[in-house]
Amino acid sequence: MKSEDIDWKILRGSLIIFVVTIIVSSSLLFGGYYFEREMQVEFNRTNAAFRSISNRYLAVDEEEKLIRSFLPRFVDLYNRGVIGNEQRLNWIEVLRNTGEEINLPSLSYQIESQKDFTPDYPLTLGRYRLYSSKMSLTMSLMHEGDLFRILNKLEQDANGIFSLPVCTINPISTEINVNASTANINAKCDLQWHTIRLADGTQIDV
Repeated sequence: MKSEDIDWKILRGSLIIFVVTIIVSSSLLFGGYYFEREMQVEFNRTNAAFRSISNRYLAVDEEEKLIRSFLPRFVDLYNRGVIGNEQRLNWIEVLRNTGEEINLPSLSYQIESQKDFTPDYPLTLGRYRLYSSKMSLTMSLMHEGDLFRILNKLEQDANGIFSLPVCTINPISTEINVNASTANINAKCDLQWHTIRLADGTQIDV
């Protein structure tokens, strides 16, 4: 059939409907693709926000568990003078009272200024720093038991924690004097009082 034999007047309406159908279908197809892409972008954005909120919630929940687990221990260390400002007056008071209780012939002390302390082993402190103050004790004792009584008393009653890197004992004479006011040995000990504080110097309040 030749194109001249086609009655275009009859087919015009069908062709118009066909063309319109193609346009509408193309629009729907493009619109569906655009809508799907926008929905995927929105889903990714919403999913990312949900995951971020979930992670924050889990982090808060984990922090709450850590606080419940470690807060009692933290408060105990704070009350004992390990965390926060060092309590030198308390150390001196315990020393003097103990010396009077056991009637030491002589007792003298010297406390150096506080310094940063780095232990010999790895230690993770986070926002905190470890400090130390050296206390030198010079004592005249009746016997070695007096030294242990002093150290035990400091450990039990003084606010803080200390280590004992150096301690020497030397006899005064070859004969033991049983007089309670007379010394038989001299002792010299260096104590390191350790304190934990915030690295930025912020005051710790519990």
